[in-house]
Amino acid sequence: MSSPFDARRSDGSSTRTVLNSVAADPGGGGGGGGSGNVTKADTQRMDQSANALVDLRGDTENVDNAAVDDTRSSVMGLNKHTAPGPPDEEAWETARALTVLDDRWGNQVLNLKAMLQDISDKLHATTGHYTRREQEEQARMNSMDSAFG
Repeated sequence: MSSPFDARRSDGSSTRTVLNSVAADPGGGGGGGGSGNVTKADTQRMDQSANALVDLRGDTENVDNAAVDDTRSSVMGLNKHTAPGPPDEEAWETARALTVLDDRWGNQVLNLKAMLQDISDKLHATTGHYTRREQEEQARMNSMDSAFG
């Protein structure tokens, strides 16, 4: 049976797409499950990336704190008569706009920090899964070697 994924090779023979299958190993390489395909994950690089995201999260917080301080100083400078509180009805429109901007900025920073933390957590979890799987596979291979000699 033919599918839209079937193709003709340049020599006229046809190829056929087979789903849920792994190609046969062309040369005697080892690998689990007889597939011959070995997937290696660079867990060290994943950990480095996760840690870089944690650092970026901290940097984001520092930048946010500086921006908040500058924005609040600007609002108070524009409304010396209402300082240190928020602008009142007699305040400059710019001061009220800066206050709204500060709220929106704060929400966006919180969202960004949450995303960075989530991605970092997932990278650390993935690293742990790969490491455990690699150790399990190594133990399985070692048990096979000792059983056959």
